[in-house]
Amino acid sequence: MAGTRRRRRRAGVALLAAALAGGIAVQPAPASATPPVRTALDAAFVRAAQEYDVPRDVLVAVGYGESRLDAHGGKPSQANGYGVMHLVSNPVQHSLERAAELTGEPVGRLKTVTPANIRGGAAVLRDLADAEGLTARDRDRVTAWYPVVARYGGAADDATARLYADGIYELVQQGIAGAVPVRAHRVEPERGRYATVAPAGTASRTLAAAVPEYPPARWVAANGANYGVGRSSRITTVILHVTQGSYAGTISWFQNASSGVSAHYVVKSSNGEITQMVREGDTAYHARSGNAYGVGIEHEGYVDNPAWFTDAMYRSSAALTRYLCDKYGIPKNRTGIKGHNEIPGNDHTDPGPNWNWNYYLSLVNQGGGGSAARYFGGSPTDFDGDGRDDVVAFTHGAAADAYVATSTGSSFAGTSVKWHDWFALSGETPLTGDVNGDGRDDAIVFTHGTTADVYVALSTGSSFAASAKWHDWFAPGTEVPAVGDVNGDGRDDIVTFTHDTNADVYVALSTGTSFTGTAIKWHDYFSIAGEFPALGDVNGDGRDDIITFTQGPATAADVIVALSTGTSFGPPQKWHDLFAVGTEQPRIGDINGDGKDDIVTFTCNTDADVYAATSTGTTFTGTTIKWHDFFCLPGEFPYLADANGDGKDDLIVFTKNTTNDIYVALSTGTTFAPSTKWHDYFGLTGETTL
Repeated sequence: MAGTRRRRRRAGVALLAAALAGGIAVQPAPASATPPVRTALDAAFVRAAQEYDVPRDVLVAVGYGESRLDAHGGKPSQANGYGVMHLVSNPVQHSLERAAELTGEPVGRLKTVTPANIRGGAAVLRDLADAEGLTARDRDRVTAWYPVVARYGGAADDATARLYADGIYELVQQGIAGAVPVRAHRVEPERGRYATVAPAGTASRTLAAAVPEYPPARWVAANGANYGVGRSSRITTVILHVTQGSYAGTISWFQNASSGVSAHYVVKSSNGEITQMVREGDTAYHARSGNAYGVGIEHEGYVDNPAWFTDAMYRSSAALTRYLCDKYGIPKNRTGIKGHNEIPGNDHTDPGPNWNWNYYLSLVNQGGGGSAARYFGGSPTDFDGDGRDDVVAFTHGAAADAYVATSTGSSFAGTSVKWHDWFALSGETPLTGDVNGDGRDDAIVFTHGTTADVYVALSTGSSFAASAKWHDWFAPGTEVPAVGDVNGDGRDDIVTFTHDTNADVYVALSTGTSFTGTAIKWHDYFSIAGEFPALGDVNGDGRDDIITFTQGPATAADVIVALSTGTSFGPPQKWHDLFAVGTEQPRIGDINGDGKDDIVTFTCNTDADVYAATSTGTTFTGTTIKWHDFFCLPGEFPYLADANGDGKDDLIVFTKNTTNDIYVALSTGTTFAPSTKWHDYFGLTGETTL
């Protein structure tokens, strides 16, 4: 029937993927029929792991998380940690000295000789495992080492310890490529006592002091001894730093009263996550003479290793800097944005010669994508098959849960329910669609990386069933996957945009139990890098088409469409010549209920306007009309869905900040009505909400 067809068609308008948020640097190691030649570094890990009965992959992940397996020439980190395993000697952490006691190695050798340093790290891990009571059988299980890893980080509290351990287990889950590869483990860690501890920055937000000023950030307070209350000068400069240490380690160091240092914000390398630790109106101790007038942003990594400076980090940091510049009237150039090394009276070199200033400033000034939400479109989802779209949140991280709140037609059910407890790990892209044609939307996840698998968890109407692999090579690396019914058979298929200079588009059709084994190229030039690809049935023929928003300035913000023939996508045609300018958020949906998908764009700025252009079947109406004048503020995440089941797509926004509310503005067919709150706590920062 038409209602089911509409819902299923809209379920395929997934606009794009997390991979584009900046592709994380960690990827699963490729499979090989021939065992790889073991490097000297890998051999050192194997020997140490065997000697101290520590899982080799856990040992490598800890080293990778601490140093990217770089000894940095024996130079200490900010916390006075050394080598690949970051053995630390400071007033509150003494893993270096403990390693010397356990191994008999001289401290100087542990600092500078990599095999000795790795051996020391393994010895400390085993020592902590014994203290935790791990048996020989326990030590064989990668999952059992979570509490040990949490303690290895030397965090000041359990919340930061969990943040550290979750980061290491994300590496274990995603895999590591390179000279010391780790295969991806689809495992759920045994957190023990840490299971009841909220990771740092996710605890109760009821106190004003616990609310970050930058909405996408989390809040973890630095120790009061490490900053001054208030300022002696107005804010005029954003000062960029490199942590010389890990993300969680830096947060822990700023919580340590003996460190005497702090920064306002810390940015994570792998995914651009941001933690605020000092209020902008207070004086963080980060740049000596620049403390009074500067806002300090620390970037996870080491000056001498550019591998830490991922695209996700650049984009996320640039969005933060743009926010600060706009807020305080700071010039968006090298006058207002400086490196630590450029502040008078400092002897630091960060961010160093490997920091790409030209690229960073282009992101600050042109938008450049900003946070992950900039590139993560939503796919409307009717999980229980009642004709009304519901909402889902994928937590990612080491928990990897999926929560659903179903629609009643006037709200989303007040208590969200866990529909799956192990789906969509960090770095993977979850989407939704009715892949078996039963009228209920299912969950689909693209693992990306070198495995590039596609897993499906079918909806039962009240939960998602166990996941099963439906395709083993699709959307590798940073390609952009989407879900939609491109051949009109009633089952949603998978599509991937290479989103590079080749700009190819591949399709794998659904059989109802899998996606066809060999992906087929349906278009050989569509949606180059920097554009915003999407799926939707724009001509109302029952087959989803491909759409791309060029996202340029006002003179170049075109909308291009290639219609589906059922076996390929036709030639691209311009359907609109001024829409979704710059960093606006475009979406696809049938907002007037005529059976043809239309285009909507959210400015997501302080104006918070929403514009629409409806489809005629051959073009989008030439004059863009404002359908709402206050919806989706900066840092919030908008999309379209038929929340009340009347056949017209409505506006939905996840506030994604300290409130985590969901607001809905119903479509009248010619405009969107005033927004109302449909749920008051759903979709936390860092989770994927659809």
